[in-house]
Amino acid sequence: MTLIQSLILGIIQGLTEFLPISSSAHLVLVPKLLGWQIPQSQVFPFDVLVQLGTLVAVIIYFWRDLWNIIKGFIKALVDRQPFGSNDARMGWFLILATIPAGLAGVLIKDTIEAAFNSATATAFFLFGTALLLVLAELLGKRTRTLTDINWLDALVIGIFQVISLFPGVSRSGSTISAGMFRKIDRPSAARFSFLMSVPVMLGAGLVSFKDALEVPEFSDFLPIILVGFLAALLVGYLAIHWLLSFLGKRSLYIFAIYCVILGSLVLILGLVNKDGKAQSNPNPLTPTVAIATSEISTPIPSFVANPEENPLTIAYTSSLSWLVPVMNVCTDAVPGLTTVTNMKSFGTVVSGAEKVILQWGVPVIPAGSVFTLGREELAILVNSNNPLTSLSAPLVNAIYNGQIHTWGEVFEQCPDCFTSTLTDTFQSQPIILLSYSSNEEPQSLFLNVFMKGMVKITRPGIMVSDSSSMIAEIEKDPTAIGFAGSHFITNQIKRIVVSAVESPAELESPILAVTGVEPSPTISSWLSCIQKILSPKP
Repeated sequence: MTLIQSLILGIIQGLTEFLPISSSAHLVLVPKLLGWQIPQSQVFPFDVLVQLGTLVAVIIYFWRDLWNIIKGFIKALVDRQPFGSNDARMGWFLILATIPAGLAGVLIKDTIEAAFNSATATAFFLFGTALLLVLAELLGKRTRTLTDINWLDALVIGIFQVISLFPGVSRSGSTISAGMFRKIDRPSAARFSFLMSVPVMLGAGLVSFKDALEVPEFSDFLPIILVGFLAALLVGYLAIHWLLSFLGKRSLYIFAIYCVILGSLVLILGLVNKDGKAQSNPNPLTPTVAIATSEISTPIPSFVANPEENPLTIAYTSSLSWLVPVMNVCTDAVPGLTTVTNMKSFGTVVSGAEKVILQWGVPVIPAGSVFTLGREELAILVNSNNPLTSLSAPLVNAIYNGQIHTWGEVFEQCPDCFTSTLTDTFQSQPIILLSYSSNEEPQSLFLNVFMKGMVKITRPGIMVSDSSSMIAEIEKDPTAIGFAGSHFITNQIKRIVVSAVESPAELESPILAVTGVEPSPTISSWLSCIQKILSPKP
């Protein structure tokens, strides 16, 4: 993600979080419409931080109201009169309004995540938002104010907040509409909507922020995310002020029209893309490459997965994160299929909830059906600023075995392995060894090929969590050397030619799809699509 992309998405988040036009829809659709290929590892931490930006905007704008509610709530509890003041009652109403969305987030999490993978579903949810806004204007009497809100109003508005968990349904739109259905005027309904967003956004933000801190690239990516965070904060504050003023004089129809236009645009573009696919490949689902099935010792369960009824959960290991765009293309190509993709650790066992697991070269085949979709090659990698161009397999072994410690020693062993003579400074630099934990696929392959099955590398180095972290370390340090699947190579990294490998084929391992049940025709078509992309006919 670039600074410009972060700035634009931050502005969009700030505007659309509070205007009743769905922030989630815009964050899903804008990158697609602009053709942005944002790395999957950056999407989650970015979404977390920009949403925290809009949370800070709400807190700043309504700080006096929130402070009075907190003080009144605590005082009422101390006085043993929990409903003794308007502020105390408002505190209870905000808690009550938060409960439905919290429960729904736990109970229907997979269904919600599946919707985020479908632009078509987002379009129809936008139409749903438009319908809510129109009905609110037609049916709402608008005779009550914020001080008239009771527990039933809070519960109804909270229930309406549940549907805003889906992309395309505006949180502010659904909750403001619910307030108007309860005969609350527009500005009061909007004010309660913004206040009730604080506990929801705060709770979700804290949990997600903790998870984001554990993302390996988070610290390096943080400066770019902060641009989006600040943009969301500033624009969100202005959007709140503008909307409250607007709703005092104008109706919600303009936002309903916008949602219809945006939803229609999404559907039109979706149809165009499908037509384009149909022209280039008249029958993309007809298998043209045989899928090789490994021998299975455990019988396959008799039932058949049905993704038309439930979203298909795809688990993939970190070494195959580059495969996510291919998965999404094939999901769009298979009618009636919706998928939820989750990164899992190597060795994940197929369960009932996870119908397919994609992994790179598995030493022990789990129970179920196993399909070979393609092959991936292990590459020895260094920074582009490192003059190293080649190594022999014994030299790789010597480096990782602790027999060679500096780049000058490598040069002495093989001066022809470099494009130029090393500077005195670089010759004295220690080699920074990068490796993975033993349960990562690249590590297993590296040990089998270069270390002849050694249990562990004897020389200390830096251990990274996954291939994306490996690439990030090599990109920032010309003295580092590491290894990853060839699809992870970037402009800042170059691949080292390795000679004296007993068999070059040893550097390759199959990309496997492991299913816990016998695949249905729909899943088979999805697997076949991936296979044709990875292993096209000559």
